[in-house]
Amino acid sequence: MWELNGGAGTDPASADHARSALLRAGTARTYDAGEIMLLEGATDTFVLVLLNGFAKVTTTDDQGATALVDIRAAGDVMGETAAFDNEPRSATVTAAEPVSVRRISQDEWLGWLARQAAGMAVSRTLAHRSRTAVRRRTQFTRGPVIVRLCRAVLDLTEQYGARTTEGLSVRPGLTHAEWGEFIGARERRVQHALQELRAEGAVSYGRCRLTVHSVPALRRIAAAH
Repeated sequence: MWELNGGAGTDPASADHARSALLRAGTARTYDAGEIMLLEGATDTFVLVLLNGFAKVTTTDDQGATALVDIRAAGDVMGETAAFDNEPRSATVTAAEPVSVRRISQDEWLGWLARQAAGMAVSRTLAHRSRTAVRRRTQFTRGPVIVRLCRAVLDLTEQYGARTTEGLSVRPGLTHAEWGEFIGARERRVQHALQELRAEGAVSYGRCRLTVHSVPALRRIAAAH
């Protein structure tokens, strides 16, 4: 993933020029909710620029179990690793809702990088993504399920939360099973944890909907272990 703003330390004028050039590259494409955008193991090398909405990143282990490992949002570039190394896709990316993208060929993507001198920004973002993955593996897979769930909810709320009259809506909407994949827990355990959080007045939830009512309560529980 590379953010269109180019990251901290990028000259604003250069970033604007690079962004405009990238948004003219490739061809326009839309995906419906649930449609696969990139497929794990595929050998294609095109790059996608997500213009709006959210996408889910999942991987499958040797036993066929699927895990939700990350979220992509508007402004993210996806699939650039395969464009760099020509190796099979390392994950599947699925539209979480109807989205629009620019689909850019490998040659055009690499040419854009060379022309815009954006390599350093890409390198910084890849390093950031690596650090984020390590942090999430540590925070989301250790400790009681309710603690891990609070940490994951806080993480998505801080990045993508949308304020409503009821509280902070966590985006994108995830099923209980997907929350379980995200934190390495069974769906039943996630349901029990959500019931506890609702009893605490911290959240309310429904099908693919989670609203945060008390960030301090989530932080208190997340820090309890």
